[in-house]
Amino acid sequence: MRPDIDRYWELKSPIHSWDPRLRILTLLILAFSISSAQRLPTILGCLLLSFLLLWLTKIPLSFSLKRLAAVTTFIGPFFLIMPLTIKAKPGDTIYFFSHLKFLEINVRGLYLATRVYCKAVAIVLLVVPMFGTSRFDTSIKALEHLKVPNSIIQMILFSYRYVFVFLAELKRMSLAMKVRKFTPSTNFHTLKTYGNFIGTLLVRSFERAEEVYQAMLARGYTGRLKTRVNYRTKPGDWIKSALIFAAVFGIIYFDRFFRGF
Repeated sequence: MRPDIDRYWELKSPIHSWDPRLRILTLLILAFSISSAQRLPTILGCLLLSFLLLWLTKIPLSFSLKRLAAVTTFIGPFFLIMPLTIKAKPGDTIYFFSHLKFLEINVRGLYLATRVYCKAVAIVLLVVPMFGTSRFDTSIKALEHLKVPNSIIQMILFSYRYVFVFLAELKRMSLAMKVRKFTPSTNFHTLKTYGNFIGTLLVRSFERAEEVYQAMLARGYTGRLKTRVNYRTKPGDWIKSALIFAAVFGIIYFDRFFRGF
C-alpha cells in the first residue's frame, strides 16, 4: 500500500498551477469560514463551492468520495442521536409515537445534524484541492514556508508516510492468521488471539520506527525537510486567492445577515 493523496498531482488544472503556499493558506482560511457558518443555506453554498473546487482539479470524483466514508461513519450517528437527545425549545416540532410515549423526535435535532454533516463534508472535500494537487513533499515544504512549527511538520510527514507501512504490516498479519485457519468467535481463545495480535503489531511498529530513525540519522537527517522545490508566485495565483477571499467574505456576510433558516 502506498501513499495516494497526491496520486493525481501531475494533472493540469487551475488548482494544480496555484502556488502551494497561497493555495494551502487560502483554502485553510476558507475551511475556517465554513466551520463558522451557522445557517443551512450558507452551509449548502459552501458545500457547492467545495464541489466546484474539486471539479476544477479534474481529479476523479470517486477518488474524493471514498474519503467521505470516514466522515459518514463518524457523523452519521448524529442523525439518530441529536433528534432524540436535544433539549426542546419553544417553537420546536416534536414527533411522538403512540406506543412509545417516552420516545420524542425533535426536528430541530435533524436540522442541526444536517448542518454538522454538510460542514464536515465541505471541509473534507477541500483536503483534496489543498494537498492532492501537488507532490506531498511540496505541500509539506509549503507549510514550512508558512511558518508552521517544524515539530508539527515532521509529525505530519512521518505519520502520513508510515501509516501505510503500519497498514501493510496489519494486512500481512491478518493474512497469516487466515492461512492458519483462524476463525473469529466469542470465546476466550479469540480474545487472547486478538490481544496477541495487537501486542505483536505494536512491538513490530516500535521496532520498525527505531530502525527507520537510526537509518535516517546515518543518512544525515537533521530534523529539517530538504527539497529542491523553488516556489514562484504569479499574478494568476493572487487572482485565485482573491476570488476565494471574496467567497469567504460572502460566506460571512450572507451567514450573518440572511434571515432564512
